[in-house]
Amino acid sequence: MNFQKTPVTLILAGIALAIELVCVFDEDRRNFYYNTAQLGIWVQIWDWQVWRPFTTTVLHGNLLHMAMNLSVLLAFGPVLEHHLGSYRYLALIALLAYMSSLAQYIVGGYSVPIEQQGGLVGLSGVLFGFAGVLSVGRRYHSDLAMVFRPETMRFIGIWFLACVVLTQIGLLRIGNIAHGAGFAFGALYGMALFSHRHRRLWIIAATVATVLVLATMIGCPGHMAYEHIKAVRGW
Repeated sequence: MNFQKTPVTLILAGIALAIELVCVFDEDRRNFYYNTAQLGIWVQIWDWQVWRPFTTTVLHGNLLHMAMNLSVLLAFGPVLEHHLGSYRYLALIALLAYMSSLAQYIVGGYSVPIEQQGGLVGLSGVLFGFAGVLSVGRRYHSDLAMVFRPETMRFIGIWFLACVVLTQIGLLRIGNIAHGAGFAFGALYGMALFSHRHRRLWIIAATVATVLVLATMIGCPGHMAYEHIKAVRGW
């Protein structure tokens, strides 16, 4: 891994690390980055701040959260970037960020009053998306199979279930919808990228599903946050 071969992975890791280190020394910066700097996903996605579902992924809840995510990014990211090329890899990251963040925010907060809704941060939705892509790609390319082995897939599954349990018992608040959506869309994109059979149909399916999710940033009737900003703006 070096900057010439994996610039997107290293730049993304560097941004996440830099932001987290600032927050470690100044805890108030977390709220500043999320709200004042307009990086965290929030109701303003319906006020044309359409970058928020992406930028919220470079924010983290604490140093351990960031360290865990970056360790997975540095394990999976370089092989995907090398295989896809930096531009397609960056596009994949952006798509997975939007699909996972919007799924968590829309589904998780649909019927929750706006004052009770919580923030969403972290790269884990994108990383579960990487797992989805690799779970498909490993069947077609040996370099991907070397990184994403069967035991890795089992660990991902165990970790997903553990996150669900920890959330249900109230020990941690984890974006399990983002994890599930990230993996599902990652697998869908993997079929569109690598499948030898019915590839055109997979591309169409991935495009339609992506557009449907992105369309929620135009309007999401019934969502508490959307209805709030709709009333505030007098739409």
